[in-house]
Amino acid sequence: MNRIKDKIFNILLYIFFFINIVWGNTETPKLKKKHQSKSNNALIIEYYENSNEINNGNLLFKSKITPIKYWEDREKTELKSNLNQNDEVNVSSLSSNKFTNFYDQLNENEKQFYNIIYKSSIKSPPDLSINIIVSGIRNLDSFYDEISESSERFFTALAYDNPELWWIGTFYISINSSIKRYQYIVSFDLAPENTLFHGIADEKIIEINEEIEDIKYDIMNQISNLKLTTNYAILRYIHDYLVTKIIYTLDESMIYIRTLYGALVENKCVCEGYAEAFQYIAQQYGINCIIARSSVHEWNFVELNDKWYVVDVTYDDPIIRGVNFPSGYNDNLQLDYFLTGKEHKSDYSLKYSEDPDHFLVYSGYSDKYIINYPEIEDSDYMPNTLELQEIDLIDLSNITNSDPFHYSEMNDSNYNKTNDDSTSNSNKANNKLYIVNIFSLLITLNILYILL
Repeated sequence: MNRIKDKIFNILLYIFFFINIVWGNTETPKLKKKHQSKSNNALIIEYYENSNEINNGNLLFKSKITPIKYWEDREKTELKSNLNQNDEVNVSSLSSNKFTNFYDQLNENEKQFYNIIYKSSIKSPPDLSINIIVSGIRNLDSFYDEISESSERFFTALAYDNPELWWIGTFYISINSSIKRYQYIVSFDLAPENTLFHGIADEKIIEINEEIEDIKYDIMNQISNLKLTTNYAILRYIHDYLVTKIIYTLDESMIYIRTLYGALVENKCVCEGYAEAFQYIAQQYGINCIIARSSVHEWNFVELNDKWYVVDVTYDDPIIRGVNFPSGYNDNLQLDYFLTGKEHKSDYSLKYSEDPDHFLVYSGYSDKYIINYPEIEDSDYMPNTLELQEIDLIDLSNITNSDPFHYSEMNDSNYNKTNDDSTSNSNKANNKLYIVNIFSLLITLNILYILL
């Protein structure tokens, strides 16, 4: 009898370890390299309105930080040559095992700074100068180092999560003394001198935001009128709308070419405009769409069915290959970078994972590793039957100057590929049944062990 019990006990142990291995392998996706953000100490961080005290205090620290997208070409090229794409870490080393957004990667102090700046920025008009009082600073030199890196992190998260805050780019940070011990005033100037939006009037920001909102609602009404319900079809419409409407324009005298305003309203922009406009409209539908950044380029990562794919609207504009069509024409729409995997290779460029223009940087402001990205699927997204049926009903005649255009006429490499919901649901059901069977066996063996 004891031998039987020993055998059952050993079986239970094997099953226990097997379940842990299987469970562990299904819950550890990878993220690109970064060190985890940690809070140095518990600080009290509060919005502060008394500018008189700031003027009376002593200036102790100041720094001006410019985002990569506003760097000179020489600086971008130098950064590009120094990138190393062979370094990855497993997400299990982080506090979360699933990518959500950049905000969730911040520590508690950084989240407080982020929240104050965000709330001050979504007002109408927004605050372009924001003062925050910080209490509990025992080591000022240590705080200088902490705020320098932390501000880069939470401003990267703020800009990458919220493309509608188009004026946030270069910022000036200063620290002044306060009348209280261990308390200092941290000030952020979001439109400092010698930057694009220095001196911009409140009325101009309000006007621009209203124009952006008008275009946003126009696009959403078009999607509603077409009765698109799947995220795939909605993303396709946004993608093709932008390619159709925008003329890629690299003209530094146009100050909005790197914003969603340049993309949606002026219809003239560079890669940042494409990517941030795509993200902004996708976010209106609850689609998890984020900014991806290299030293010289910006595009998007999109989450569908708990997996991440590449969308590069700029690369799908034919003008990138030297083919120029006027705004409003849909000739030769491309889908080479629409929900593709990292092993994807188009007919006119390198494989995505080998393209230096797509080598990620992990900060919006430097070559530091301060944020995470989700791991991208190897293969392209496979639309299911419903998704294909919806896009087949779309035409772009309401936004183009050409004849009505139907997706069935388009050379879409994914058009004849399907990944039906029934197959996906069947696989999920089988996985759940598999786990249930294991636990049923485990319970049965436990009962048998007790009875014997």
